[in-house]
Amino acid sequence: MLRHALLGLLAERPMSGYELDQRFEASVGSTWTAGHSQIYPELNRLADEGLIEAGEPGPRGRKTYAITDAGVAAVRAWLSETDPDRTVRDEAALRTYFLWLMEPDAARAHVARERDAANDTLRSLRATAAARRPATAAERSQRIALEAGLRWAQARAEWADWALARLDGVAERGEDAA
Repeated sequence: MLRHALLGLLAERPMSGYELDQRFEASVGSTWTAGHSQIYPELNRLADEGLIEAGEPGPRGRKTYAITDAGVAAVRAWLSETDPDRTVRDEAALRTYFLWLMEPDAARAHVARERDAANDTLRSLRATAAARRPATAAERSQRIALEAGLRWAQARAEWADWALARLDGVAERGEDAA
């Protein structure tokens, strides 16, 4: 997936490895993580495969990468000809499954941390959304993806409030025991 994310980012404009790392974190970093140690080797592989071209090194050896026609074709094929892996690996949700093994205070603290993390994500994504006014096709699709993140964070925060109420014994009193 990293290769396609990098190709998609380079389809917007040529960037250096550093700029790609920053752009990656600011744009798709909430849905997919990658560090320098993954990005730079992948850029080399993409260049070796002819999907991107590296410009001549500039100051401090900085290279600017640009997507090639083959790279555009590869990212378009990935977008239109393959189904995404919808497997979700969510360690926090897995831990929640086993709340019954935790002391009550620890279980509450776990769910409260999940609520706080969701609310932090929500605030950050709302600030990002407020700062952007999509003007291009790329910006509009990025805003649509941002909305998915906003809605996910909102749902996660609402779930955590619901779960905390259950841990507080609301369900035991017969209120909405589902």
